[in-house]
Amino acid sequence: MAEYSKKEHAVLTAGGGLNVVLREFVYKAEKTGKAIYIQSGLHGGETSQWVLYRLHRFLLENLRCGEVHIVPYANPLAWMQRVYGSTSGKFSLLDGKDFNRCFSGSATGDVTARLCAKLMELSASADFVVDLHTSKRSKPFAIYTQKAYEPVVKACGLPYNQYSDDAAIAALHGTFNAALDRAGVANITLECGSHDSYEAENAEVVEKALQSLLGILGMAEVVPERAGKVYAFEKRQKAFSAAGGLFKPESMPQSRVSAGETIGYVYDSADLAEVVEVKAPCDGVVLTVSASHIVWEGDVLAEIVPTDDLREIC
Repeated sequence: MAEYSKKEHAVLTAGGGLNVVLREFVYKAEKTGKAIYIQSGLHGGETSQWVLYRLHRFLLENLRCGEVHIVPYANPLAWMQRVYGSTSGKFSLLDGKDFNRCFSGSATGDVTARLCAKLMELSASADFVVDLHTSKRSKPFAIYTQKAYEPVVKACGLPYNQYSDDAAIAALHGTFNAALDRAGVANITLECGSHDSYEAENAEVVEKALQSLLGILGMAEVVPERAGKVYAFEKRQKAFSAAGGLFKPESMPQSRVSAGETIGYVYDSADLAEVVEVKAPCDGVVLTVSASHIVWEGDVLAEIVPTDDLREIC
């Protein structure tokens, strides 16, 4: 069995003397080999940790060489942001910034910059990095920033995966992915399913993807399961709400839809007699659906990957 140990890393001192720390869990095989770093919870409320509880036993029993370093709650600051019983941690309540747009490289900047610097310190020496997130209401998919990573994406076996050249997009310069690319560290993001939820099937799918990743890196003996073709895409088309009210989806993530097809209904809060159809903006695959049934006029209700943007990863 692999050796299992725990570490704590000081990040900063919060008001009132609270010490903010990161907890890291290390799995070390008897034989030396590659090092992989996995983190989750950069955004509070994104419950990708279900995957890590499943992965724990696999690593103990199947890690053949190298080390796996896991930080399950990569952003304690975000997980402390609770409002009316819900964790709301995508954006900092200190300055309104997305926590995954703050990887500036500064270890002496503001609160979030110091956290990001510590995460970079922990991850930058790894041979490969995986960042776990969740995305609205969805099924698992990967996001990757360089086409050189496509063999790994294919090995993970998730059917639909987004290629996004973060370095070329000004708004994404501060993402964890872009920072790792600048540091020369190979990486992917895995969206593990829906926000603030327990989805056993999705957790199992992502666990198998991580097992396959360990296999392709030569760290475990794993034969990847192939459910079908693996595609990449670059575009998402959005379906917006034409009214405020309650949204009832009819098409679920990864279902195929045609342009103009009804994918849900908005029950108009201004008129109990009014129910508004929501139509697909193009032929394609539903990637995400609104995480909430409560919507405003102009909210994004679904994201569709256009059929003509799908490219099989060979």
